[in-house]
Amino acid sequence: MYLDHRVIAKISQVLSQMTMQVMLLDTNGQVIYPEDNQKELTLPEVLLRNPTKPLVYGGYTLIGTENEQPLFICLYGDSSEVQSCAILCVELINTLMRMDMGQGSLEQSLRVVLTGEAETAELEAIAAEHAIPMEKERCVMYFHFSELDAETAMGILKNVISENSDDMVCEVGRHAVALIKAIDDRFEFADMEQLGVALENTFISETSHGALIGISDVRAKLSQLSEAYEEAKSAINVGRIYHPKQQVFVYRKMLLERFLAQIPDDMSEGFHQMMFNRKTARLFNDEMIHTIEKFFENSLNLSETARQLYIHRNTLVYRLDKVQRIIGLDLRAFDDAVTFKLMMLLGKNTNDKKNRI
Repeated sequence: MYLDHRVIAKISQVLSQMTMQVMLLDTNGQVIYPEDNQKELTLPEVLLRNPTKPLVYGGYTLIGTENEQPLFICLYGDSSEVQSCAILCVELINTLMRMDMGQGSLEQSLRVVLTGEAETAELEAIAAEHAIPMEKERCVMYFHFSELDAETAMGILKNVISENSDDMVCEVGRHAVALIKAIDDRFEFADMEQLGVALENTFISETSHGALIGISDVRAKLSQLSEAYEEAKSAINVGRIYHPKQQVFVYRKMLLERFLAQIPDDMSEGFHQMMFNRKTARLFNDEMIHTIEKFFENSLNLSETARQLYIHRNTLVYRLDKVQRIIGLDLRAFDDAVTFKLMMLLGKNTNDKKNRI
């Protein structure tokens, strides 16, 4: 269970009273407290399998909380006194976490809905407590920040959202926020991408930090929002593989990218190498790839592409003729352009996929 900044602040206040060296880690080994510690440690597998049992490891004592996604206390030392102190700290944190979950705040409830942790009866209780319609067309916008903290992002989004709207927002990570956007008769879903771009510009203008924004498909029921939440995150994970310069990714517009992402890496590399190899390396230099990408962006329009590249139209024709002579594909023809585009995109399938959000 994700804990928002308020609960983390309470836990940090408890830990700050300790005289011995202490760290609070999340499940991935990233240090949460002290805040100025940017380390990311590898937690022992035995600890991850049984987090609530104290473990002495490398001169430190480690123990985790009791929830599904535990937090971990790391104390310097391995004596019985240190172990007892670690157990006491974890029990205090467990108490704070249970109190937070028991408060039933709107944000806490929304996180339960989005992560799919609520059963039907609990969903109905949440809907009744917070006056949330069980059936209403909504989509999820997921905001992932590399530097901006979720608390600051929440403040900006709440200022942008109209108080009279049915939109809802909550923290879903230390650097992530979800906006549940109500779709009514006056709001076309096609406008969602424009809204994403506008919000991205708002974050940049107010904080100098941008965001990766994923937009899910529309769902009609509250129980389906967890599917929309996963779609919004998937849109970012898939989109930034094939469109690294883009910031806003719409799930329903990424059919091709989602299909290509399912192809195994070895198969992708094999087909990519048929087009891009040692023999064609000199042909497909940075300038040529930029020319071709710009040609595709302009829907195979020669004149507009030449204008944007600041080159003569005949220069562009010469470059495309050169590609046709060497690989046999005329990129001015739709079918050949599609073939080339697919082979080019398959080369991005082998990009590092470890840093998924």
